[in-house]
Amino acid sequence: MTENSCPACGNPFGSLLAKGILMIILGILMMIFTFATVIVGETLLVVFLIFIGIALLTSGTTFFGEVKRTWWVIVLGILAILLGIMMIIFPGMMLVYTMYFIAAAALVGGVTDLALAIMGKSGQINRVLVAISGILGIALGIIFMLKPLLSALTLAQVGGIFFFAFGLVAIIEAFGLKCAGKKTE
Repeated sequence: MTENSCPACGNPFGSLLAKGILMIILGILMMIFTFATVIVGETLLVVFLIFIGIALLTSGTTFFGEVKRTWWVIVLGILAILLGIMMIIFPGMMLVYTMYFIAAAALVGGVTDLALAIMGKSGQINRVLVAISGILGIALGIIFMLKPLLSALTLAQVGGIFFFAFGLVAIIEAFGLKCAGKKTE
């Protein structure tokens, strides 16, 4: 059996082509229907939070580690369910809070990168790149803090652009694989 004749692997050309086409379609839909993309993303987060909360309450298991049935796990399950319910009742407000959380994460990451660049012992070029990364993280965090709803829509647009680009890459890879397969035969 050769390496290209794996029966469980299927047809790599067809899978990459289908993946590319689906990613391009999803990217275009995300760019055209940006507001709907944000709402769908928030709805999926609600379902995920409620599912995780129920899993924590009923079995004490998480995706993040071993089975633990402690009062912390029960409190975490209740909080996850309550957060999911709050997102159903107040979707706009929770979207803003989610963007503030992302902004805080960007600010902390930016400040950390900047501090590493200033105090780092690595090479000069690496320190410059880490400093640039820190400055961009801080700028992104400030922008997200000032305009959270516009930032959410922008993230959906950028996500659509990335899906479109990754879809094109998958299609190019599929045809490259097909051409490489013909050369070896």
